[in-house]
Amino acid sequence: MEDALLNQAQQRVEAVNQIGAMQEQLQQAAEVIVRAAEDNAAYHNLLTNPELLAEYVTKLFAPDGPYPTELPQDRLAAEVAMNEEYGQRWSAPTAYERPQLDIPAPGVQNGSGTGDFYSTFSQLMDTNPVAAAQYLSTYGTPDALRSKMLISEG
Repeated sequence: MEDALLNQAQQRVEAVNQIGAMQEQLQQAAEVIVRAAEDNAAYHNLLTNPELLAEYVTKLFAPDGPYPTELPQDRLAAEVAMNEEYGQRWSAPTAYERPQLDIPAPGVQNGSGTGDFYSTFSQLMDTNPVAAAQYLSTYGTPDALRSKMLISEG
């Protein structure tokens, strides 16, 4: 019986401690809510009062404000300072120039002489398969036959 009373007393002490902790958390939450309500009222007043809003925006973007408006002279001065800091000299950007590439004429195989490689090879296959094989080994590349096979099958 004594042990049960001691356990019950211990449980009551723990419950009182938990209630105290919860009360402290509730007080902190109430303070946060009060501060949020004050902030909300201040923002509401700022956004609904045109004179107050105009004054706030003017101060915000003023030269000595936290977000000063950048003028063209300021941008130029910043670029010159940056170039001097890094030892670079400012120069106007050059226009983009498209690279000039040598593009072969369509249907002409490099190194095959004159004419179209596939048409010559096709004519030789129709008339003389041995000459076509020699032509293929002389002028054809491994990719030539492979690409033709892919085109034929596709």
